[in-house]
Amino acid sequence: MRGDKCAMCGDPFNGPAYLVNATRWKGRRRWGTRELICEADYLRGRPDPETNTVPLDVDRTGDHFQWHPRPTGRGDLLPPTPCEGCGLLVVRHGDPLLKRVTCSASCLTSLSDSRNAARGNKGSGKPCETCDQPITTGRADSRYCKPACRQKAYRRRTAARPHV
Repeated sequence: MRGDKCAMCGDPFNGPAYLVNATRWKGRRRWGTRELICEADYLRGRPDPETNTVPLDVDRTGDHFQWHPRPTGRGDLLPPTPCEGCGLLVVRHGDPLLKRVTCSASCLTSLSDSRNAARGNKGSGKPCETCDQPITTGRADSRYCKPACRQKAYRRRTAARPHV
């Protein structure tokens, strides 16, 4: 889980974590993501409230990512709220599209899995076709235990096909 350390400095969180929009890259490939950074790094790189500008000498670049100077969301800044998955204090904007406060994709996935289990979606119980672990969440006709296994099976199938 990425939620235990600051994405900028790598230090463990000893206060609230700020959820910010960021751009990650690997080689030429880039994608948008959300990252957690510590309060000190956020305060150093946030825009000046009076002029709404960010100082040019501020470095908002970490290891293969750059965060944008606004926290995730579109509303007013909310007070620190505990992540519903792990309890880490998270600061973000009050965007109506962000229904739950979670610090990472893994916390959101664990919430979904627990919610599905509470609704009776206990999976098929059969072994996953990729990793042979029992399928404990999802539909009763599930063939894979998680999306990564489904993707791995797809890549194996497409690699076995003859190219035209």
